[in-house]
Amino acid sequence: MIKKEVPMQYVWDPFVRIFHWSLVIAFTVAFYTHASEWDRLIHVRAGYVAGCLLLARIVWGLMKTGYASFDSFPLSPIQAGRHIYNELKGNTKRYVGHNPAGSLVIYAMLITGLIAVGSGWLVFNEGWLIDQPELLQSIHQYSTWGWLMLVTMHVIGVVTESILHKDNLIRAMITGCKRVSKKGERQARQKIV
Repeated sequence: MIKKEVPMQYVWDPFVRIFHWSLVIAFTVAFYTHASEWDRLIHVRAGYVAGCLLLARIVWGLMKTGYASFDSFPLSPIQAGRHIYNELKGNTKRYVGHNPAGSLVIYAMLITGLIAVGSGWLVFNEGWLIDQPELLQSIHQYSTWGWLMLVTMHVIGVVTESILHKDNLIRAMITGCKRVSKKGERQARQKIV
């Protein structure tokens, strides 16, 4: 039996894929080493890497066209709510890039990540501008746990979308390509004709 080849569409450029997996590693290392005095420098360096990655992604999102651009996934809590409602009803639209709920989580992760890294930098540098170590430590701790909760929501969303739309989104973030929907396949064929 001959297996039919599924048409693919290039979505995630190398920068986005390298950023994504590098941030996964930096966050994991920083989170794993957060409670150890012995690993304090590893924790701090992983936080610096995460901060640099977040800033680079923001710059890339402002400069880049295509699915990496912030224009391609606008921040819309109302649309995110509608998307989740439709998904629960079993009537959800497939998106090539981020869906509205995913967009909301992406923006929240960027903001929370910057707060976690910034407050961690201030804690490590003994306040520097703000002489309230307990407040800074609390901000750092709560923002980091908030970031972990958002990452968990992101992973649940990726797995859910992969199952609902029969599209391996983890593989897409490795290869850069997503399966083309039947509608997208028809549109591609019409453009050829």
